[in-house]
Amino acid sequence: MRTADELCEVTRLSKRYGGQTLFDGLDFTLHRGDRLVVVGPNGCGKTTLLRVLRNEVAPDAGRVHWKLGDPWVDYNVVLDGLDPKATVTRKVNFEGLAHRAPRKQVHRFLELLQFSEMDLQQEIGTLSGGQRARVALALSLLSGAPVVILDEPTNHLDVTATQVMERALVNFPGAVIVVSHDRFFIDKVATRLLVFDGAGRASTVNANWTLWQAGREAGATP
Repeated sequence: MRTADELCEVTRLSKRYGGQTLFDGLDFTLHRGDRLVVVGPNGCGKTTLLRVLRNEVAPDAGRVHWKLGDPWVDYNVVLDGLDPKATVTRKVNFEGLAHRAPRKQVHRFLELLQFSEMDLQQEIGTLSGGQRARVALALSLLSGAPVVILDEPTNHLDVTATQVMERALVNFPGAVIVVSHDRFFIDKVATRLLVFDGAGRASTVNANWTLWQAGREAGATP
């Protein structure tokens, strides 16, 4: 899948909730190949930022400009909307790009996500949490959207499901925006961090978790 290089431009974005400034004057640009991980303390506005980016909540000031209309798919919405009565193979093969792609290509993709032939015939309602997460991830990545948005996707996942998700997101040719507290996941996935300090300030850092922490210790990054 090829997408325009610049996918989203965020300019001077601000949002308050009650008497708290969640973020103010936030600027960043999202490009194809970016894997932007949003980090910060609980309650600092990370999930609110995702809602603003998805046009669910209006900012108090500033602008979110998606260059290709509304080009995202929300992994969490896909996960919550899975039909427990549908089989994995029917769900995946008849939605998004998979509906138009050769069946062998789709099955090869599912094998990379570690679905066995037996898994593909199961109803989604009988799957484990990690397996359902992989179904939602497959649907998201095969949706044709150039941006995947995820909010704490590794919560309650086993090691295998988390590792599969890491590899899939790293190899996704579009862009990823993800909120996470999982520093091991962040180290594997992130090309950039959007760091919230909990006091209304946020800054972008071209690093994963380990490099960011090393920079903080050296006094080089916020």
